[in-house]
Amino acid sequence: MDVEKIKLITHNFFNNSQVLKIDLIDSGLINKTYIIQHSIDGIKSKFILQCLSDIFESPEIVNINHKLITDHIGKKSNVKRHDFDYQRWEVPSLIKCRSNNLFGLQLGSDFWRAMVYIDDTFSLDTLEDKIMAYQTGLGLAKFHINCSDLDSSKLESSIKNFHNTKYYLDQYILNLKDYNFSKLDYEVNKRVQNLIFSLSNHVLYVEYILRSLEGKLIDFSVIHGDPKLSNFLFDIKSKYVVSLIDLDTVSSGYLLTDLADCIRSICNLAGGDPENIEGVFFDIKSCKYFLNGYFSLLNQKGNYCFEFLPEFIYLIIIELTIRFLNDFLQSNRYFKIKYQTHNLYRAEVQYRLLSSFVTQIPILSNLLHDLGISSNQTFVLDVQNIV
Repeated sequence: MDVEKIKLITHNFFNNSQVLKIDLIDSGLINKTYIIQHSIDGIKSKFILQCLSDIFESPEIVNINHKLITDHIGKKSNVKRHDFDYQRWEVPSLIKCRSNNLFGLQLGSDFWRAMVYIDDTFSLDTLEDKIMAYQTGLGLAKFHINCSDLDSSKLESSIKNFHNTKYYLDQYILNLKDYNFSKLDYEVNKRVQNLIFSLSNHVLYVEYILRSLEGKLIDFSVIHGDPKLSNFLFDIKSKYVVSLIDLDTVSSGYLLTDLADCIRSICNLAGGDPENIEGVFFDIKSCKYFLNGYFSLLNQKGNYCFEFLPEFIYLIIIELTIRFLNDFLQSNRYFKIKYQTHNLYRAEVQYRLLSSFVTQIPILSNLLHDLGISSNQTFVLDVQNIV
């Protein structure tokens, strides 16, 4: 950590700022994010300082999308139309840089931005209990409802082909053709080959699912794009979700993508980087409480294609497995790593989660039925024949 550099950047955003403490937020896989405690004229406060990754199309697009969402939700906070509007809900608004009057600072090849720190909150990497699962579902529903009247076409794509499963699949197939596996040591190569073999039947079925879903889904909505558990902030006292942060990936897409990715995240109680991969499984109970929370608010089930949720969870877990494996084969250019085979291990974790999820699909189908949602029974039966 370059403390002097961070102090310099802070001074560009705030007059007379004295940096007191710098904490690195280590949960993100893309950006470098810090909590800065500083003092201005003797008054202490905190803010978020972030260095954006170069994976984005442009920092400007990220910030335009971010501000569009936070402004929209901020304006609605004064209008009480739902019961949940009376509960605390905050947005991680951008802070203008005093030195250029913009929402960002270019320093060398890096782009830095500052955001409001949301006080009296905490985040989780793994669920503590069923109440947290319910509250996460409730929080995602609040975000979707708050953004439901925003024209999603106003959002530009910040990452090319983000959540385009077919694109990642095509990249994966090309990587396998071009990759020189002989450069890997024996044990690593064995792990890679085992994962490739395990994925082979799934890859064929994914192509079939993607074709079968064409024309069956309704119009795009505003989605968060990366609603993993650690991006939800819980109020310290009430334990309600009060914010959904990391808005770099907000875009126009299917609500099912958000639902599926959030469920993928919270139902892996071991976490994405467990010490022991043997402890990874898909916790269907957490899924149940999440769905109950989500549909307690967003109850217009007939207006959306929620019956395809099992397919989307299946697709999102495979998508992330392939993305991690792709990144390992491409020398770890996308996700931050702590050791050379980190992305390979992450891919193995996601595949283990996938294998467990497949066994839970009939139970998920019953859960959806209890909520008044009919799932695709052909998928329920077909996908289990793959394993």
